[in-house]
Amino acid sequence: MDEHEYIYQLKPLVIPGLFFLLLYPVLLGCIYLFHKFPSLELRVLAGIYVICALGILFLWVIGKSKRVLIKDQQIVFNSLLGKHVLEPKDIRRVAFYFDGKGQEVAQIRTGDIFYYLSEFYFPFPELMSDLETFIKLHGLRSNLQNYLGLNE
Repeated sequence: MDEHEYIYQLKPLVIPGLFFLLLYPVLLGCIYLFHKFPSLELRVLAGIYVICALGILFLWVIGKSKRVLIKDQQIVFNSLLGKHVLEPKDIRRVAFYFDGKGQEVAQIRTGDIFYYLSEFYFPFPELMSDLETFIKLHGLRSNLQNYLGLNE
């Protein structure tokens, strides 16, 4: 099994935030034309804007640093928040399912900690294929057979 690295997709995360950052001043400007805000209200609204901009920037930086690396003997989750190395002996179960939005999700359980792989990682089909190979190679407990429709 080769070593592959998968990166986190930022478009679904950042595009709505950028849309908000562009639309918010325009809407406030239109409202301000018809109704003059007191100084305190204007400062509060500007503070909300700055906090949202910093939050979106923080999410972008964290999202940009998220990576998953699948090696022969390890699954490595990497981001600015830390590095988590999972070996086959650490993994209790891998569950595949579809979430409420119909997106495919893989849940990796190690003790009390859950790791999630979703369609936000690119390229997702290759990631799922590598994960399936990793599960079969190491004989990990999973619902892979049921998920693929092999046990009907």
